[in-house]
Amino acid sequence: MIFAVNTNSEYTDDSTYIEPTIAEIILKESILIDEVVQFENKKRKVQGILEQLKQLAQSIELTIENVEEDQLTIKVEGSEVSLQQLQQLFHSGEFTKILGVTVKKFDLLKNHCFLTEDITQIDEDDPQFCLIEKIMNQGGNDQDLRDANLSGAILSNANLILADLREANLMGIDLSGANLMGADLSGADLLGANLTGANLTGATLTDANLKGADLGDAILEEADLRWADLSEVNLIGANLTQANLKGAILSDSLLSHTNFSQANLSEAVLSRSILSSTNLSGSNLSETDLKDAYISGTDLSQAALNQIKDSSNS
Repeated sequence: MIFAVNTNSEYTDDSTYIEPTIAEIILKESILIDEVVQFENKKRKVQGILEQLKQLAQSIELTIENVEEDQLTIKVEGSEVSLQQLQQLFHSGEFTKILGVTVKKFDLLKNHCFLTEDITQIDEDDPQFCLIEKIMNQGGNDQDLRDANLSGAILSNANLILADLREANLMGIDLSGANLMGADLSGADLLGANLTGANLTGATLTDANLKGADLGDAILEEADLRWADLSEVNLIGANLTQANLKGAILSDSLLSHTNFSQANLSEAVLSRSILSSTNLSGSNLSETDLKDAYISGTDLSQAALNQIKDSSNS
């Protein structure tokens, strides 16, 4: 359920963008899913809550983030002073209910929307900035972002389900915790990208450049990584169950505690990589290059080892 909310972005006269502080408010509101209550009544109730919040703090933006069974999550953007004022009211006990609805939680959050954390001058008409802002505010799921330039962007926890990011410039991007399920990143440049904890289930990354990327604890189940460059990456704790890594380059990489069960690693290059306590059960390692790889405590049960290239085991 999405309701439109008016926003008031803040810019100075000389177009210097003032990076807002972000807060999250969670309201316990079972009425939002009560089927007896009509949609328009729900909408009026939520709009009333938003108006009440605007009266409590001036010059703030409000975005409805999520409506669950028994709670409403609202993202608030504004000056540090405005949001600290709300926080003080909450902690003092004066801001515990809005129109009879209980305020369950109030947290100040870090802003992740911008190119770097120390930028002070940003052109609001710059296409890259506008695209980043759009993705963070509206999500990039199921969008055509082919050839987009998002290099250096901070898009942690962004929603990019089914996004088309073919051939996109994503060098140095921060996509930690992002949802990229089913996204198409074939041919994308993710050199040095931060993808820790990202969900790439079923994503397509054929011929993608992931050299030096951090994929620690990432989920890559059934992902297509054929011929991708994953050299010098961190895949510690990542889940690549049933992933297709045929011909992929994983040389000089950290693959400890990585789950490659039932993955296709045929013709892949894992030379000089560290495979400690790695799960390779049921995987296809035909013609895989494991020269000078460090292998210790690795599960190779039922793995196909046809014409495998020599490795140095410990």
